[in-house]
Amino acid sequence: MASKLTNLFYGALVLIMINICSCTDYNYIDGGTANGIHNCTMWEYFENQTYDWDSTMIMIEHAGLKSLFDGSGEHKQITFFGITDLCIVRYLLDHNKAMDDAKEQGGDIKDSDYWYQVTDIPPAICAAFLNRLVIPERIMLKDIPEGKRLKDPEGLTYKETEGKVFASLFMQEELFTWVFSEAYAGISKKGEKQLWIARRLSTADNWRIASSDIQTTNGVVQALGYDFKMINF
Repeated sequence: MASKLTNLFYGALVLIMINICSCTDYNYIDGGTANGIHNCTMWEYFENQTYDWDSTMIMIEHAGLKSLFDGSGEHKQITFFGITDLCIVRYLLDHNKAMDDAKEQGGDIKDSDYWYQVTDIPPAICAAFLNRLVIPERIMLKDIPEGKRLKDPEGLTYKETEGKVFASLFMQEELFTWVFSEAYAGISKKGEKQLWIARRLSTADNWRIASSDIQTTNGVVQALGYDFKMINF
């Protein structure tokens, strides 16, 4: 039964992805305004952009962290490396696939071990993941220097160069951030500036910010792309 439901879930995701790719640039998160400045709280911004942030809001409330995003909590200015609805859907699918794999290997997996909606995820897991993506200060693209994070020749670890390190709200765990500037008209570093993040001193993947500098009254959203995999962060 669980596998059948998971297969249906995969089918729904495929339809969503087809719809997104047919009407938007791949991985682009709509900031809602031309200049990315919103005269509202981060929570109100999410409410106004439910196409990308509906499941995110459910996860935030399930984790008991709404005050962090509506400006009523301890931290009056934050930066959120934002996970969108599709990131969360993919996380549910990845978890359920892991349950299927464990079951095939003889594990004692019950239907209650599967996650079919955001509120099936334990609140503590939601809180830990969200806090890992929040920096308790306002960070803009211009605040991040050029840098690199490349695998060593053996492909086992990463070497981090320049960039900037920030402590997240999750046990002060550090995030490494850096900017990569593309060439333009043959001139080095005169093209598009790409913002990247990764968990510092880890083997986790590098992830590009899809839409940067979405400004609200109580912080900045640096939106991760639809391809972001929570299970690999």
